[in-house]
Amino acid sequence: MVLAGIAKTVVTTMLQIPQLSLLPVAELDKIPLGRLRRDATRLHAVCRYQKGIRKSEISGPADVRCVDVHPAALTEDWQRYAAFLLYHEYLHALGFAGHDRTFRNLEALWPDEEARAMGKSFGKHLRNRAAKWLWTCPQCAKEYARNRRGKGRYRCRQCSIALVDVKAEAVRPKA
Repeated sequence: MVLAGIAKTVVTTMLQIPQLSLLPVAELDKIPLGRLRRDATRLHAVCRYQKGIRKSEISGPADVRCVDVHPAALTEDWQRYAAFLLYHEYLHALGFAGHDRTFRNLEALWPDEEARAMGKSFGKHLRNRAAKWLWTCPQCAKEYARNRRGKGRYRCRQCSIALVDVKAEAVRPKA
């Protein structure tokens, strides 16, 4: 399983980060791993806690029911980002519930800087994949992935030209 291999690599890397040395990082490999729904577009990964445990009460990996990662992140093109997602969720599992300054400082310790920056493009990839319509600018050819038709009411952010609706299936390559 690809996810288990990535998780093993992530835990090994975390064990080498000095700032995490006082935390129960070795226990992270006991957390069950899963996958999000394929049609999820906003959620890339999630740390799910045991029933009855609030985010603010988490004390460590024993309080985590599972960590789920988007299946699209497990493809060859996105595996580096999947490793960062697991690192991010494992930080939550270690008791860092919010995304405060402390959490962001720990998150910044992940050694693959490029993978840390892949979130925006992965989100765009998921939205484009799920889009039913592409609002296309006839002047600059910029495309805006959407789920509803625009009916000529919307304009390009760059050119201010009315966008043209194109059915997404018409421009996507057949799988």
